[in-house]
Amino acid sequence: MVPQTPRRPADILSQEDGSISAYALVALAVFCMFLGLAIDVTNVHRQKEFISVAADAAAHAGVVALAEKKLPLDIRTAALAAAETNAPAGLIGKTNLGASDVELVRFDPKTRTIIAGEANAVKVTLHRDSSVGNPVSTSLLRFAGVKKFEFSVTSVAYYGKPGNCNSSDGIYAKGRVTLTSGNTIGGSYCVHSQEEVWMPQTNYFQEGAGLSMPNLADCGTKCFDAANPGVENAKFEMNLNMMPVADHIALVRAAMLASTSDLKSQFFADKTLAADRKPLVDARIMNNGAAAKLVKGSVVSLTAAQYNDLMVLTKGNLPTGLVYNVDCRDRGNGPATWISIGGSLDRKDPTLTTSTAETVRQVVLITDCGFDVGSNARIDATLAISTRVSTSSVLKAASGAIVGDPLRNCDVSRKVYIMTMSGISVSSDFTASNVALIVNGDIHVAASSSSSTVEHKGTSFHAEGEVQIPANHTFNGCLEDYSGLIPGNKTIKFVIPKA
Repeated sequence: MVPQTPRRPADILSQEDGSISAYALVALAVFCMFLGLAIDVTNVHRQKEFISVAADAAAHAGVVALAEKKLPLDIRTAALAAAETNAPAGLIGKTNLGASDVELVRFDPKTRTIIAGEANAVKVTLHRDSSVGNPVSTSLLRFAGVKKFEFSVTSVAYYGKPGNCNSSDGIYAKGRVTLTSGNTIGGSYCVHSQEEVWMPQTNYFQEGAGLSMPNLADCGTKCFDAANPGVENAKFEMNLNMMPVADHIALVRAAMLASTSDLKSQFFADKTLAADRKPLVDARIMNNGAAAKLVKGSVVSLTAAQYNDLMVLTKGNLPTGLVYNVDCRDRGNGPATWISIGGSLDRKDPTLTTSTAETVRQVVLITDCGFDVGSNARIDATLAISTRVSTSSVLKAASGAIVGDPLRNCDVSRKVYIMTMSGISVSSDFTASNVALIVNGDIHVAASSSSSTVEHKGTSFHAEGEVQIPANHTFNGCLEDYSGLIPGNKTIKFVIPKA
């Protein structure tokens, strides 16, 4: 055996084949890690953006169905269908657990939180994680020990009043809204004009109030706190797509005159059908057999003369739970075309004094007459529609009439809805509590006869024309109205609730 010659240090240093391979492997691993960060992380962001768009589309589809008052099952079905359209399972795999990932929730715009109550928003959650067996797999990062990424995304679409208002009550006009000095707009109340809101100074906007118009520049120097305290936090620009009031009135009228409709069923759900319907026979409106067959929401057709006879026979109290369709054609088209609620016209019974209260309660009153509402009128839990077209007010409302809930308790079951196809002028106290005026024209509220402030609670104005409010009024909203009788001046928007 030939002994090996010992290698010199220089020979050892020159023999570098093995060390080059080790360094190359380390360098390759580091290179793959950085390349993986670039490729895999970019892919994760792309996948997250992809299903975020799908979640937004699903939440939007769901809230549209919610706005259309569809059933919860149909809302969830619409949302999941939109999620599948925008993130097909055949393309990216499963992204949701079905109906449990579509929640019907209530969003409070003032606190920006999810609260208990009737749903006004749809929350959709989509996943790329182990819960659906579909995390995002990595490629090069696998060499660094990272085999997958997991995440979920949530989208919440809200259908509600613009701004921070969470009440159905407010002033909405396509024409100018005029607020004379000394008015106070409460924290859940909104004022909107599609033209402009004109106000001089010393109107007060509480925290949470809203003031909007398409162009805030039209408000000029009056939309600053120095002129109208609190307005800077209340103001925002908005172009609101308002449904024509005439169309809304026509839809409501048709629904109430139909034999059945969802709107009619909802309105009469908490109403009571009068047990005593004999006055309808005594007033020669129908015979005994027909009166006995009436059910809640039945339509009773009568002339203006028969209506006034019925008011006399009942001492001013119409049988409840019915739709009265009053025809004024027998009275011509002149200024005397009115029916009376506590008013001065057609008091045929001499025993019925001018101080006798006349009550319209828990009914629908549809007519082509005007309304003469006197100081002794009591209107409660009622829908009154006048289709009369006139250049003057089709509603005469004397001071002293009590409309809605006189105790201002925000009792939506006692709310009064007055819809007219022409403009109206009313006294300052007529709109005090729980009344919605929905007018295809202008709304003018008269100044108070005293210098005291008139408090309005649960009062809303919806005008095709302008709204004029005199000095010294306070407006506060009540709970949201789900009757379907209020025009849908709501918007759909995406929100991010606080945790």
